[in-house]
Amino acid sequence: MRIKICLVALLATVLLTGCKSDDDKSTPAPPAPRVQVTTVFAPGQLGDMGYADRVMKGVSSLKKTDANDVEVGIISSDKVETTRKMLADWAATASSAIDGATYSRRLLVLTEPYMVDWLAEVKSQLKATDEVLLLKVSEADVQAAAQKLGLSNRVYGLNISASASVKHFEDMRKQYCSWNALNPDTVVVGTVRLYDDGVVAYRDSINETLTELSLKKQDDYTFSLIDQAGEQYSTRYKVTAFEAAYHVCGLCYAMAIQRADSLENERAFKTFVISDLGSANHGADLFLVSTNQRIGVIMLMLDAESNTDMLRFSVIRHFDRALANWTQLWLKQPQGSMPQMEKHGSWDGYCTDDIDANQLKQI
Repeated sequence: MRIKICLVALLATVLLTGCKSDDDKSTPAPPAPRVQVTTVFAPGQLGDMGYADRVMKGVSSLKKTDANDVEVGIISSDKVETTRKMLADWAATASSAIDGATYSRRLLVLTEPYMVDWLAEVKSQLKATDEVLLLKVSEADVQAAAQKLGLSNRVYGLNISASASVKHFEDMRKQYCSWNALNPDTVVVGTVRLYDDGVVAYRDSINETLTELSLKKQDDYTFSLIDQAGEQYSTRYKVTAFEAAYHVCGLCYAMAIQRADSLENERAFKTFVISDLGSANHGADLFLVSTNQRIGVIMLMLDAESNTDMLRFSVIRHFDRALANWTQLWLKQPQGSMPQMEKHGSWDGYCTDDIDANQLKQI
């Protein structure tokens, strides 16, 4: 189910107050300062059953924190301009809407790197106690954002590499070729992204790993859907991102047919595709459901739930756990004292996959 929230929602408020005796007639103390953690989601991002929903789960874990005086909120809408307006409203606010208590600290979590530009437009409104956590970024991105926002050591990065899963996928492709006496060069690896590399700088290690494996870049099998960051409509294909994902998977399928015909080898009728489509993942899944997957596209989908019955394998980056752990530590640390960059991957269990070459034995 797709979720659209068109206002800042306070998910949890934990207020602990001192006890007074019945005969205490003194003036009540002013509300204690408290901490606010707000996460910004892109339009259409929530409800993807993947990355965004895991981030939401991680943020929601703060409801169970033992820390005092924490407010947790989200910014999400169905349009870029509305999201940016809500972000500007957040920047201009210094106190709680509940009782006017001043925030002693605020953390803004940006789920996409391009949101730094949105925040930079209102950086003059940021407070001296504000801090920013960027997801899916490199250390260089964090340094650049800190300079752009004028926040010095109050900008941090958190990322999870998918490199190991790309290597597992390539091992499966080679195994398939070996079983069927195919030259690996005749079985193509393609990539399908929501945005082109020129629109969004990807930091998931997929491109770098493909280059390391000498598989990048086969331009004929490299697709992107959206031309402007944050949008959900493809001006290139003149349809929604969901419909464009379905269309592009069809192109991969058709190109695989042509390649197999040219080689006169039905076993070469396979295109191995790595996809990263966010909320448009559902469009790719719909195509796979409607197609005979014994003779077509074999997909590795980033940040998606498992669905190996369709020969669609999944990489799960556990941003829920990573974000929950990071924010719990942040609550206990003085302002500006968190490490600038925190990285995870398969080496510490934050990236897993369901890739299994045995699934291909019967096709």
